[in-house]
Amino acid sequence: VIILEGYVVLSSELLAIRQTIPFVGSGTDTVSIIIAAVLMPLAFGYQTGGRFKPGFKSNGKYQSIRGKLIKNLVISLFILIIGLSYLILNLFFYGLIELGITNRLLLTTIYSALFLVFPVYLLGQTIPLISNYFSKEKLSKVTGKILFFSTMGSFLGAVFSTLVLMSTIGVHYTAGLNFVILLGLIVLLSKRKASDKNIMLLGIVICAVYLNSGKTMSLLNIVENNKYNTITFEEIEADGDIQRHLKLNNNSSSMFTRDGRKHAYIEYIEDIAIHPIVDEEMLKKNILVIGAGAFTLGLDDYHNDYDYVDIDGSLQELAEELVLKKPIGENKEFHAVPARAFLTSTNKNYDLIVLDAYLGDLTLPEHLVTQEFFNQIKSKLNNNGAKIANFIVSPNFNDAFSRNLDNTLRSVFPNITRHLIGEQDLWYNEKGLTANAIYSYRHYKDVKLDIYKDNKNRVFYDKPQ
Repeated sequence: VIILEGYVVLSSELLAIRQTIPFVGSGTDTVSIIIAAVLMPLAFGYQTGGRFKPGFKSNGKYQSIRGKLIKNLVISLFILIIGLSYLILNLFFYGLIELGITNRLLLTTIYSALFLVFPVYLLGQTIPLISNYFSKEKLSKVTGKILFFSTMGSFLGAVFSTLVLMSTIGVHYTAGLNFVILLGLIVLLSKRKASDKNIMLLGIVICAVYLNSGKTMSLLNIVENNKYNTITFEEIEADGDIQRHLKLNNNSSSMFTRDGRKHAYIEYIEDIAIHPIVDEEMLKKNILVIGAGAFTLGLDDYHNDYDYVDIDGSLQELAEELVLKKPIGENKEFHAVPARAFLTSTNKNYDLIVLDAYLGDLTLPEHLVTQEFFNQIKSKLNNNGAKIANFIVSPNFNDAFSRNLDNTLRSVFPNITRHLIGEQDLWYNEKGLTANAIYSYRHYKDVKLDIYKDNKNRVFYDKPQ
C-alpha cells in the first residue's frame, strides 16, 4: 500500500505538469505552483492521518482505519480521473479562457486547487494510518521501513512513469495506469474484494482508461503524446490547396501544403539564407536547425548538409509520414537531444544556424533565450557565418519580453537586424498583437566596433563608397 501510494503521488505530480503544458506552458513558475500544490497538502495529510482515531462518527456509523483508507482512496480516484484526463482538461482550460481567465499563473492555480490539493491531502494520510498496523514493532524500525517503501514508491513514480511509461505507452495511458493502481489499492484493502462497490469502481476506471485511450485522443487529432509534446495533426482545405498542420502542445509548429507552400516566416528564411546557396557548383555549407518541427526548413535543399536538433525523437517519423509524405533527405541528420546539450557535446561549427524552437508564449523554452545560450550559438558560427532566429513577439515592443529579448540578443550579436512578418501597426498600443520577428546576424570575427561622436567622427572614412 505504501509503495503504491508513493508512486501515485509522484506520478500524478509529473502527469499534472506534463498534461497542463499545452494550456499554461512549461515555465518554472507554473511548475512551482504544481509542486507546491502537492508538497503542502502532503504535509497536512501526514498530520491529519496521524491524529485519526477509529470510532463512531456524528452520523452514528463506525469508521475503522481500513474504512478511512478506502474512503480516501475512492475520493482521490474520482478527483484524479477528472484532473489527469486530457479530454476533460481541454474542456476545463478552454472554458476558463472563454470566461476571460487567461493569466497562465491563475489558470495553473485554479487547476491545482481543484484537482491536486485535496486528493494529495487524502493520499498523504495513508502512511500515518497504515502505521497503526505496526504498533507492536519498535518505532525506529517501523519508521525506517515505512520511509523506505514510501521513498521507493516516489522513486518509481518519478523515474519509471517518465522514462519508461510516457516514452512507451504515452502520457494518457500512464494517467490511466494511475487510476488502475488506485483501484487496486481499494480492492487490496477491502475485506470483500468482489463487492458491488468495487465492481462499480472497476466500471468507472475502465471508462476512465478508455477516456484516455488513443481512440479517444484521435477525436482531438492527437497522433502522439509523449513526455515532451502533445502532437496534433490536421489537414485543412484552404485556397484550393490542402494544408497539413503539425501542432506541438497546441502551438502551430509546421505547415506544408500539397503544392509545397510553408509558413510565411519559413519561406522568408529560405529566400534570404537557403536559396542563394543551393547551387551545386557552390561549396557545401553546414547548417544547424534548432527546433526541427516537421523539417520543412530546407526540405528541398539536397546540396548542403543539415543537422536538425529537437528534444522529441518522434518528430522525424511523424513528419515524414503525415506532413511531408517523403523522407527528409540523405544530407539531413536528426539529433533527438536537448539543444544546449548538443551544442556542448559537438565540436562542429556551422555556416548557418537557424533558431526555430520558440513556438509561442506558453511553451517558450526559458533556457533558450538567455545570454549564455546565445553565446553558445555564436561560438559555433564559422567566420562569415550567419544566425537567423524566429520569435513571436510584439511588433511595437510594448511588452517586457519583446524588449528584454531584443536587448539580450543585441548584447551578444552586434549589428543584428529585425524583420517583421505578420500584422503590423506602428500606433497599436494594446498588448496581445504579435508577429514573427526574424533576427538575422552575420558573424565577422575580430571586427572593431566604434561609435560616432561630435568630437570624434570618422563617418567620412567608413561610409559606403
